[in-house]
Amino acid sequence: MSESDLQAGQAIPPNGKSGSLLVVDDNPLNRERLANRLRGQGYSLTTVGDGKEALDELERESFDLVLLDSLMPGMSGADALREIKSRETLRDIPVIMISGLDEIETVAHCIDLGAEDYVSSPFDPVLLTARIDACLENRRLREQEALFLDQLRKEKDHSDQLVTVVIPIGISLMREPDFNRLLEKILVGAKGISAADGGTFYLLNDARELEFVMLRNDSLKIELGGTSGEPIPFPPLKLNDPETGEPNHSQVACHVALTGKSVNIPDAYHVDGFDFHGTKEFDKKMGYRSMSFLTTPLKSESGKVIGVLQLINAQDSAKRKVVPFDPSLQTSIESLSRLAAAALESYEDRPRAT
Repeated sequence: MSESDLQAGQAIPPNGKSGSLLVVDDNPLNRERLANRLRGQGYSLTTVGDGKEALDELERESFDLVLLDSLMPGMSGADALREIKSRETLRDIPVIMISGLDEIETVAHCIDLGAEDYVSSPFDPVLLTARIDACLENRRLREQEALFLDQLRKEKDHSDQLVTVVIPIGISLMREPDFNRLLEKILVGAKGISAADGGTFYLLNDARELEFVMLRNDSLKIELGGTSGEPIPFPPLKLNDPETGEPNHSQVACHVALTGKSVNIPDAYHVDGFDFHGTKEFDKKMGYRSMSFLTTPLKSESGKVIGVLQLINAQDSAKRKVVPFDPSLQTSIESLSRLAAAALESYEDRPRAT
């Protein structure tokens, strides 16, 4: 891009544009003039002087669009574009090439490489702005489409899971005559659906306390309560403060029992409103790291909470790390909890194992 391509007197009045742009041009005067014009319209601008600098900057920061000069010493615009489109983390960033009127073959080559558009120099600043806006809008629409398709996929996965996993587990629960095995099927089923590393089952007693009835953790090889026959050494959680009578919303399991609403926490060590002091002490003692929590109520047909199911540390098997619980899976767990509550309520009216 030559210095004559940009004339300082052709300023564009501000019109509330937004977006983070990277300008790549080996001519410092051109970079500054173009940056000043676009900043005046509301865009956020970063400028660099060559293709290698551009790639480094793109890896460090997030940009909505790149304005890339086609003719630069060293790494050409085409070479920089080829590298951008070859990197998975960068290939979706739209690139507009800036070229001379006599560089049609270069422009055509860059379009083939993945450039979204181009402007010829000397160019009309209004036309440049229009093309920037069009590229940004196209990117926004593509991202919205991707989110919509992802939501459809999650809803389909949820429907498939209801038919193939949740409902069969629910039927199995209704047929289970042994109370401890019933509790275990509920917790194991929920852990399987959500890929959770651990889980705790609470039942609400007449004293308005959440009693620990089962605790499982695969990494720590812990099996307490239920069919294990191993007692759980933790005292019940009180829904109300014994002295003031105030509801106990500081502990997430109590909060869920009191409100009847699920709580999905991505990281217990970085959350406000809940007291995870006991969890942190347990982690320190066991050499564990409790991160993600999905806590859901077990409600009867009348809406009365009869227990709480808490799942811990969703596992991403592909990346071998702990991740937050997927909100779409939360719906499946809530469906299972409703079936579990129905099974628990009807337990007293069904024959027991001999």
